[in-house]
This record gives sequence, C-alpha cells and structure tokens, in this order.
Amino acid sequence: MPTETDVCNIGLGKLGGAGDALNGSAFIGSIDDDNKVSQWCKLNFPRVRRRVIIELATRQAPFRQSCKFLDLGAVLSDDAVPEIGNYTYAFNLPGDCLSVINQFDEGSIATRDRRAFSSTTVNLNNQWEMIADKDGAGKIFLTEVLSNSDQTSAFIAYAVDLPNTVGWSEQMIDCVATLLASEVAPVVGRDMEASNFMLAKYKEVVVPDAVKANLTGFNNSAKQVSNYRGGRNTNITSRRSLSCRDCC
Repeated sequence: MPTETDVCNIGLGKLGGAGDALNGSAFIGSIDDDNKVSQWCKLNFPRVRRRVIIELATRQAPFRQSCKFLDLGAVLSDDAVPEIGNYTYAFNLPGDCLSVINQFDEGSIATRDRRAFSSTTVNLNNQWEMIADKDGAGKIFLTEVLSNSDQTSAFIAYAVDLPNTVGWSEQMIDCVATLLASEVAPVVGRDMEASNFMLAKYKEVVVPDAVKANLTGFNNSAKQVSNYRGGRNTNITSRRSLSCRDCC
C-alpha cells in the first residue's frame, strides 16, 4: 500500500507536480525531506487525514478500518457534564474517538450478525450529540435512550484515526490525496482557482464515490445510496457480504 509520501505525491500529481517549488522536480522524495513542500505535507497530513475520516463518519459511511463499536459503560452524573440540555443520559467517549457515527440497538445488531449499516431497523435514529467535557480534553456523548443489551448504557459506532496507511482503501487514498492537493496548491505556485477546483472535486466527486463504496461494503443486498452530486439516488448492489464486526 502507498506510504504517506506516496499519497502526498498522488496529490501533487493531481496538480501537475510541484514544479519550481522543488527546483523542477515534480514530486517529493520523502515527507521528511527538508524543503517547504515536504514540510507542509508532514505538518498537514495528519489534519487532512482526520478531516477525511470525520467527513465520511458524519455521512454514516465510515471507512471500514476506522469503525469501532462500544458499550459506553456507566452513565455520568449531571454535575460531571458541562450541560445536558434536553438529553437524559451522558457518557464518556473513548480517547480515540474522532466522531460518533451513530447509536445502535446492541441486541438487534447481535441478531443480525452485526450488519449495522445494512438495515435501518437496527439504527435507532434518535437524537444524540457529542460535546467536549468540562476540561476540554475529552468528549461526552449525550443521548435520550439506553441501547446496550442490558439497557444500562449506550451502544455506539464511532470513528478512530488511521495514522498507518497500511490497509487504507483506494477511496481513502483518493480522498486524502485530493484534499491535500487543494491545500498544497498555493505552496507549489498554483493560484486559488486550482485550489478551489481540487476542493470542489473532493466534495462533489471523490467523497460521494467513497460514500457509495463504503456503504456498499457494509451491505449484503441492493441499497439506495444518497447521491450527493444532486439528482436521483443510485441503486448500488454489493457483491460481497461484510459484517460490521470486520471494522473492529
């Protein structure tokens, strides 16, 4: 699988190379090299990677390797929460949580071999929210319902960071490379038109394609997938059955 350097170079390739920014060289030799393009890539690569993971998680179409399931455990007391609003229950989220994907009925998922994203019957579709804790160092999950098997806690799917590029899907590689291209464009002498073009491609083409691919991977039957480019939905049929337990 591509390294971080490879992903950066895929992004540079989308811009036609780095050109004068690297004394005529199209690509960086390493993300650790001592030049402004490599230094920018090394500084921003983790931020762009996390942004991509969160983007797909918020669309409830996470990259499989970023998806985890968890019973959140003990309910927090009201005085341990900055504000609970109209919610009934609060729980600490794990330190590796980038974004909550959704809350699920653990019992329903277990009876369906954990195919959580293949049926709305196991998705509670209730109101929930993720907020910072009092210290601002962690995150708290607010919800109106209890959903683990014992009905004592919340059962959720959440997204984690993927700092190791091994195992990245082609869709994740393309997402990160395209978003990197939009942000590195000014560093390699491209104008804002080039930067905006790559950002539009990321939003309108690359992310929707990743959403479709990820939802298909979580499904074992034909499924309507939202078409974020506008127009009608597209029917997508998965050729292979994958369980969400594969994500953990």
